Amino acid sequence: MKILDTDHCVALLRGKLDLRRVVSPDEELAVTSISVAELLYGAHKSERTADNLASVDTLLSVLTILDFDETAAHRYGHLRASLEKAGQRLSDLDLQIASIALAWEADLVTHNQVHFVRLVALADLKLEDWLTRKVIS
Repeated sequence: MKILDTDHCVALLRGKLDLRRVVSPDEELAVTSISVAELLYGAHKSERTADNLASVDTLLSVLTILDFDETAAHRYGHLRASLEKAGQRLSDLDLQIASIALAWEADLVTHNQVHFVRLVALADLKLEDWLTRKVIS
Protein backbone atom coordinates (compact mmCIF):
# COMPACT_ATOMS: atom_id res chain seq x y z
CA MET A 1 0.00 0.00 0.00
CA LYS A 2 1.14 3.55 -0.78
CA ILE A 3 -0.25 6.49 1.18
CA LEU A 4 -0.40 9.77 -0.70
CA ASP A 5 0.46 12.88 1.28
CA THR A 6 -1.58 16.01 0.66
CA ASP A 7 1.00 17.47 -1.75
CA HIS A 8 0.73 14.48 -4.08
CA CYS A 9 -3.07 14.65 -3.97
CA VAL A 10 -2.87 18.32 -4.95
CA ALA A 11 -0.48 17.44 -7.79
CA LEU A 12 -3.02 14.88 -9.03
CA LEU A 13 -5.86 17.38 -8.78
CA ARG A 14 -3.86 19.96 -10.74
CA GLY A 15 -2.88 17.47 -13.45
CA LYS A 16 0.83 17.62 -12.56
CA LEU A 17 1.12 13.91 -11.77
CA ASP A 18 0.08 10.96 -13.92
CA LEU A 19 -0.47 7.85 -11.81
CA ARG A 20 -0.12 5.59 -14.85
CA ARG A 21 3.57 6.50 -14.96
CA VAL A 22 4.35 5.68 -11.31
CA VAL A 23 1.87 3.06 -10.05
CA SER A 24 1.24 -0.50 -11.09
CA PRO A 25 -2.44 -1.34 -11.71
CA ASP A 26 -2.59 -3.67 -8.69
CA GLU A 27 -1.09 -1.16 -6.23
CA GLU A 28 -3.46 -0.04 -3.48
CA LEU A 29 -3.44 3.72 -2.97
CA ALA A 30 -4.62 5.40 0.18
CA VAL A 31 -4.84 8.79 1.81
CA THR A 32 -5.11 9.66 5.49
CA SER A 33 -8.10 11.35 7.04
CA ILE A 34 -5.64 14.14 7.95
CA SER A 35 -4.90 14.78 4.27
CA VAL A 36 -8.61 14.62 3.48
CA ALA A 37 -9.16 17.43 5.99
CA GLU A 38 -6.34 19.47 4.42
CA LEU A 39 -7.76 18.95 0.92
CA LEU A 40 -11.26 19.96 2.01
CA TYR A 41 -9.88 23.04 3.76
CA GLY A 42 -8.08 24.04 0.57
CA ALA A 43 -11.22 23.54 -1.52
CA HIS A 44 -13.37 25.56 0.87
CA LYS A 45 -11.00 28.52 0.93
CA SER A 46 -10.57 28.58 -2.85
CA GLU A 47 -12.32 30.84 -5.35
CA ARG A 48 -13.96 27.83 -7.04
CA THR A 49 -15.22 26.00 -3.95
CA ALA A 50 -17.90 23.85 -5.61
CA ASP A 51 -15.63 22.74 -8.48
CA ASN A 52 -12.74 21.97 -6.16
CA LEU A 53 -14.93 20.04 -3.72
CA ALA A 54 -16.21 17.95 -6.64
CA SER A 55 -12.63 17.27 -7.76
CA VAL A 56 -11.62 16.22 -4.25
CA ASP A 57 -14.64 13.92 -4.01
CA THR A 58 -13.72 12.31 -7.35
CA LEU A 59 -10.14 11.72 -6.21
CA LEU A 60 -11.23 10.32 -2.85
CA SER A 61 -13.63 7.90 -4.56
CA VAL A 62 -10.65 5.92 -5.91
CA LEU A 63 -8.51 6.01 -2.76
CA THR A 64 -8.76 4.13 0.51
CA ILE A 65 -9.15 6.59 3.40
CA LEU A 66 -7.21 5.62 6.53
CA ASP A 67 -8.23 7.07 9.88
CA PHE A 68 -6.07 8.19 12.78
CA ASP A 69 -6.97 5.26 15.02
CA GLU A 70 -5.70 3.89 18.33
CA THR A 71 -2.74 2.10 16.72
CA ALA A 72 -1.66 5.29 14.96
CA ALA A 73 -2.18 7.22 18.20
CA HIS A 74 0.26 4.92 20.00
CA ARG A 75 2.83 5.48 17.24
CA TYR A 76 2.21 9.24 17.41
CA GLY A 77 2.76 9.42 21.18
CA HIS A 78 6.01 7.48 20.99
CA LEU A 79 7.34 9.43 18.00
CA ARG A 80 6.44 12.84 19.37
CA ALA A 81 8.15 12.09 22.69
CA SER A 82 11.22 10.71 20.92
CA LEU A 83 11.49 13.74 18.64
CA GLU A 84 11.10 16.17 21.54
CA LYS A 85 13.78 14.35 23.57
CA ALA A 86 16.10 14.72 20.57
CA GLY A 87 15.32 18.44 20.38
CA GLN A 88 13.38 18.09 17.13
CA ARG A 89 9.82 19.00 16.25
CA LEU A 90 7.43 17.95 13.54
CA SER A 91 4.02 19.50 12.99
CA ASP A 92 1.22 17.55 14.63
CA LEU A 93 -0.54 16.97 11.30
CA ASP A 94 2.61 15.64 9.60
CA LEU A 95 3.32 13.46 12.61
CA GLN A 96 -0.24 12.08 12.49
CA ILE A 97 0.14 11.30 8.78
CA ALA A 98 3.46 9.53 9.41
CA SER A 99 1.95 7.61 12.35
CA ILE A 100 -0.86 6.32 10.15
CA ALA A 101 1.67 5.21 7.50
CA LEU A 102 3.72 3.42 10.15
CA ALA A 103 0.65 1.79 11.69
CA TRP A 104 -0.28 0.40 8.26
CA GLU A 105 3.36 -0.44 7.40
CA ALA A 106 2.86 1.52 4.20
CA ASP A 107 5.12 3.77 2.16
CA LEU A 108 4.39 7.49 2.44
CA VAL A 109 4.44 9.26 -0.91
CA THR A 110 5.36 12.89 -0.24
CA HIS A 111 7.29 15.78 -1.70
CA ASN A 112 7.79 17.07 1.85
CA GLN A 113 11.01 15.12 2.42
CA VAL A 114 12.51 17.72 4.77
CA HIS A 115 9.87 17.15 7.44
CA PHE A 116 9.51 13.40 7.17
CA VAL A 117 13.12 12.29 6.56
CA ARG A 118 13.98 12.35 10.27
CA LEU A 119 11.47 9.53 10.78
CA VAL A 120 13.28 7.24 8.34
CA ALA A 121 15.98 6.33 10.86
CA LEU A 122 13.88 6.88 13.98
CA ALA A 123 10.88 4.76 12.98
CA ASP A 124 11.79 3.07 9.69
CA LEU A 125 9.32 5.19 7.74
CA LYS A 126 9.53 4.45 4.01
CA LEU A 127 9.33 7.56 1.82
CA GLU A 128 8.82 8.04 -1.89
CA ASP A 129 8.53 11.20 -3.93
CA TRP A 130 6.85 10.60 -7.27
CA LEU A 131 7.35 14.23 -8.29
CA THR A 132 11.16 13.82 -8.23
CA ARG A 133 11.22 10.00 -8.53
CA LYS A 134 13.11 9.58 -5.23
CA VAL A 135 12.82 6.68 -2.80
CA ILE A 136 14.19 7.08 0.72
CA SER A 137 14.21 4.11 3.04
